[in-house]
Amino acid sequence: MNTEVSDSKKTRLAGLAWAYQTLRQTGRGKHVGKFSYYHTSLVVRTPSVEQFFAITLLEIHGTRIEFNVVKLDRDSRLSFLLYDDFTAQFPTLRSAVSLDLVLGTSRATNYSHRSNPPILHRKELLLCADDSLVPKAAELTKRLDACGAFAKSNKIGTRNGWASRLHDLGMTLIDGDVKVTGCQLQ
Repeated sequence: MNTEVSDSKKTRLAGLAWAYQTLRQTGRGKHVGKFSYYHTSLVVRTPSVEQFFAITLLEIHGTRIEFNVVKLDRDSRLSFLLYDDFTAQFPTLRSAVSLDLVLGTSRATNYSHRSNPPILHRKELLLCADDSLVPKAAELTKRLDACGAFAKSNKIGTRNGWASRLHDLGMTLIDGDVKVTGCQLQ
């Protein structure tokens, strides 16, 4: 029995390493420390990776879920994230299912009722290069970066932190979109 568990764990970890390398080769994705994020529109362009994710999710979590971003921790975790309206400039995280490939466990988290949920920055990096959302999102990121909006990024990962940063720059976040109120985006 222990051999089966060990073999299953090794197979999952090898699959994670392979999926990580395969997706990195696309030249897309958002990479923060040991984490990489990819939109599902990019994942489906690599059917074997998509299949690995689906099988692993069913094997560990036991059911299919709705998600639009995959987060890979190159060491041992695979997470399936669902963001609200991905056409918003800074989508809000609605829910997440995180799989521990070593332990073979899953954890589901619902963010939809939180007053200060996580938000997504630099979404253009997660999407396919030819996605129609990329040019506008990349331009906004460039302009906000020039204003210093992404400095000390550990303080801007939630709706309130992001709103506070924008306020300090003379901007506001209204329904997920940045509105300039004082500072001009150049």
